[in-house]
Amino acid sequence: MKPNDFSPHRRIELEYGRYINHLFSKYFSEGSTPQRILEVFARLAETPAVTEDIAARLAKRMVTQVKVKNARSWREAAREASRGREIYEALQTEMQGPVGVRVQQIVAENAKLIGSIPAKVREHVNVEIASMQQQGERPELIAEYLKRRIPELTRNQARLIARTETGKAATALTRARSEDLGINWYQWATSEDSRVRPAHRLMDKVLVAWDDPPSPEALKGIRSTLGHYNAGDAPNCRCDTYPLVSLEVVSWPARVYSHGSIQRMGKRQFMEFSGMRRAA
Repeated sequence: MKPNDFSPHRRIELEYGRYINHLFSKYFSEGSTPQRILEVFARLAETPAVTEDIAARLAKRMVTQVKVKNARSWREAAREASRGREIYEALQTEMQGPVGVRVQQIVAENAKLIGSIPAKVREHVNVEIASMQQQGERPELIAEYLKRRIPELTRNQARLIARTETGKAATALTRARSEDLGINWYQWATSEDSRVRPAHRLMDKVLVAWDDPPSPEALKGIRSTLGHYNAGDAPNCRCDTYPLVSLEVVSWPARVYSHGSIQRMGKRQFMEFSGMRRAA
């Protein structure tokens, strides 16, 4: 099984983005003026719970889809490892444990993010309006510009949330399942295309402990405010986590991250270093 078998499906991300955008697109009808849309967005920003209630259903749908796909990947991994029965049993009861708790957290976090879209769009638009007014633009030109700009900003926010949160949900579920099974390591896997950022390209196929995430930018000598994070947790990150259910799926020697540096280790050295004698 390839590492990217644990990645969220692109279809889930696209569908999630469309649903989020549709939540607000009803305000972009022909009869709605930019001023009217901004007034509605202002009310939504002041009462986010109204949007969050609907958003929670969208988020739950996304998380459920990611959870189902992630579970399929775990079943595939179980067939290749010696821990098949243990993994199957864990999948049957997981919603009663840390996975169930994490699912509820992800839904709540996503509902708040979706509910914050009106406030972010309104803030951004107000800055642009002020700038155009200072430049002496006529009100009708500003209104015409905003007819295009407000839907565009909303759509961009929806896409950003869908892209980032789908990946984060997959990472969070994989981590919860891994920790429930006592699997403390994963292999960082990029999408291996030209869009992979240099710092993440450095992490491709590196073994990482869940509780010791790297700062890829720092390792690459790039200044960043992102700090330390696991694969899939950074904004717009398309990287995946491949839980180390068996040492046999790794090409040894392998690169291993630990406490701020990457070093190359052979299988036996890694077993001693990580205490994974059981996984051999």
